[in-house]
Amino acid sequence: MPNQFYTEPGCAACMDAKKFLVSRGIPFEERDIRTNPDYLRILTEELDSRTTPTLVLADKVIVGFDQAEYELLASSVGTKRKRRLSEAEPNLSNSRRAPLRKPG
Repeated sequence: MPNQFYTEPGCAACMDAKKFLVSRGIPFEERDIRTNPDYLRILTEELDSRTTPTLVLADKVIVGFDQAEYELLASSVGTKRKRRLSEAEPNLSNSRRAPLRKPG
C-alpha cells in the first residue's frame, strides 16, 4: 500500500510537505479531504486527526509538517535496513499544522 498524504486546498503546510516528499522521491498517494468525503472520514475517524497535512507510512502517522521528522522519514526510506519510525518522537514546537476548516 502506498503512503497516504491527507491534504486540503489552501494549506501552506501541505504544500511544503508535498514539496519535501517529491524532492526526496518519497512515494505517496495524495488524498484531498475536500474532494472526497471518505478521505475526511478516514482522517478524522480512523486516524483520529483533525489536521492537515497528515502522512501515513505503514503504522506511522505524522500529523502536521515537522521537517525534522520528515527528514527522519526520508533517511529511513533510503535504507534497506528497516527501522521503526514510531521510536522517534516529533518535536511539536517545530511543526507546522493547519487546523481543519469546516466545510461550508
